[in-house]
Amino acid sequence: MVTIQKEGKTVEEAIASGLLQLGMTRDEVDIEVLREGGLFRKALVKITTHETKAEKIALFVEGLLERMGMDCQVDVNETNYNVTLSGKDSAGVIGYRGEVLEALQYITHIAVNNEDEEYVKISMDVEGYRAKRAKTLADLAKRLADKAVRTNQAVELEPMSSADRKCIHEALVNNSSVTTESVGTDPNRHVVIKPKEREITYGTGSDFKRNGFKNVRSFGNKRRRF
Repeated sequence: MVTIQKEGKTVEEAIASGLLQLGMTRDEVDIEVLREGGLFRKALVKITTHETKAEKIALFVEGLLERMGMDCQVDVNETNYNVTLSGKDSAGVIGYRGEVLEALQYITHIAVNNEDEEYVKISMDVEGYRAKRAKTLADLAKRLADKAVRTNQAVELEPMSSADRKCIHEALVNNSSVTTESVGTDPNRHVVIKPKEREITYGTGSDFKRNGFKNVRSFGNKRRRF
């Protein structure tokens, strides 16, 4: 939000000068006439830009952090509304395995979308924590997938947040040896990694090459087709 004051021979001239400086239209600002123009004085107006969605998000998050006693800098992307937090208390904002961060993101998402008709998706991160967490979970998923295949038994992970479960599913979505599913109800909902059933192949490649797609069974030294 930006506020400027402009003078002009008339109120309209002062407003036009202010809008030109801001590069905005009347619909995008609030105008207050501080002084009417006269014979010996110029008109004076105060022009204030409307609060943007990003500014509203930043103010809300700053208020939350202040009430929590957290000293963090808040930066909101004007395009996609991604919120980035940094500062000396950033570790406390993350919490145990990102639980505090997830709660802050959820509360902000609800509050912002409750006020305005325009729905926006808000993503909150602290100094690259989410990327680091995603890599850790992807490595874990691959190790446990190997275990599931090696033992031919399902592997159950500990309860996780929906964001962490999503990381596990995405890490193994292209794995041809296992499948994943989320089971249970919150707060105990967790991911299960299951080995896929192994396909059984009959005959050999050379049999199919010589005989086409005909089943072949051998009895002693004779080969009989059926």
